[in-house]
Amino acid sequence: MNQQITIIEYQDLNTEEFYTFVKHIYLTSKFMSDDFDRKFSGIKQFEEYHTNLLKVPGSLLLVATYNNSPVGYIAIEANPATRLRHTAYLSMGVGKSYRGKGVGRQLVQAAMEKSTLINSIEIIYLMVRSDHVGAIKLYEKTGFEKVAILEKDTKIGNQYYDGVLMRKFV
Repeated sequence: MNQQITIIEYQDLNTEEFYTFVKHIYLTSKFMSDDFDRKFSGIKQFEEYHTNLLKVPGSLLLVATYNNSPVGYIAIEANPATRLRHTAYLSMGVGKSYRGKGVGRQLVQAAMEKSTLINSIEIIYLMVRSDHVGAIKLYEKTGFEKVAILEKDTKIGNQYYDGVLMRKFV
């Protein structure tokens, strides 16, 4: 599978296809923290969000494709605050049928390589729910360390979940 996955820049992708893909991830994953339709009221807002993200120095958005169709994505969002410009926040998603097949690892590795080349980001943070064991293992295997457990960080219905704050020095 790994030889057939291609990592491309967001700008090289059809926005409508990517929009549909990311929406599908939000709808089929129980681990996304936000509601897709609340976050993006339509394709125009989705495109504007990602265009603005990429205007911040140090930010990047990579997409894993298989047969020219998106199967995963990773965003590194640089912090624009003056004294935090050396930090960034990672978010990602992988299509359900591609999870556990190395796509996430390839995305994280590609993002780390690009972040190293950009040379403005020193620390990348991420948040993951403590019950998302597969994601935690992926992040640990790619060099992220647990920094803190945030008790009852996420609430879904009446159920609380702890959050795990992780970081990696680039």
